[in-house]
Amino acid sequence: MDRPARYLLTHLWTWPWDLISWFAVLCIWLFWGTKLHWLGGLWCELKKNSWPTRTWYRKKDEHGSPQMHPIEKQVELGMWKTWGGSTLGHGGFYGPGRSGGEGIDTEVEFHEHVHVEQFEVALWVSFLYACAVFVHNAVAFNAYSYWLCGAIWLSGFAVFYCCALIQAWLRGESAYKGSTLEEAAYSLAEDWERQKQGK
Repeated sequence: MDRPARYLLTHLWTWPWDLISWFAVLCIWLFWGTKLHWLGGLWCELKKNSWPTRTWYRKKDEHGSPQMHPIEKQVELGMWKTWGGSTLGHGGFYGPGRSGGEGIDTEVEFHEHVHVEQFEVALWVSFLYACAVFVHNAVAFNAYSYWLCGAIWLSGFAVFYCCALIQAWLRGESAYKGSTLEEAAYSLAEDWERQKQGK
């Protein structure tokens, strides 16, 4: 991924969450993953028929029933259809067969990297709020202020994502698919895929 040198400034406000997410990705890779690689962050792919792909990461239909791959795809992708991927900051993981080669070359990878950009903005905003609270409480010099600032900073993307889910639900849409964050990621990934195929 070609980025200008100024992009490194992003890591000033994302580094605490990055350390947590990279540790989580390493644990996922260690127990259930394959294809650990660096692509603007630490990513891995879940092994087919691993515990997550058999349980909580299975894709379900509108009735809540797990979906199976056709028999001919089960050798390659495993028995159960899974979610495409999950972003955990500057990194995350993909379902079996969802990551490509060296760069962003699958629609799922592009979708997840849209979430990376959303994460960067959310952490930037929460970092600024935390700095404002810190400056406001600077005269107090108490531990409560430091913990509050840290909580505001680290919770930025989680709060942003949850608010998007709730707002979609309030609009009467699916909390997940109707979320503005998911709508943007799906739309941009579909456009990217169409351009890639020359349509």
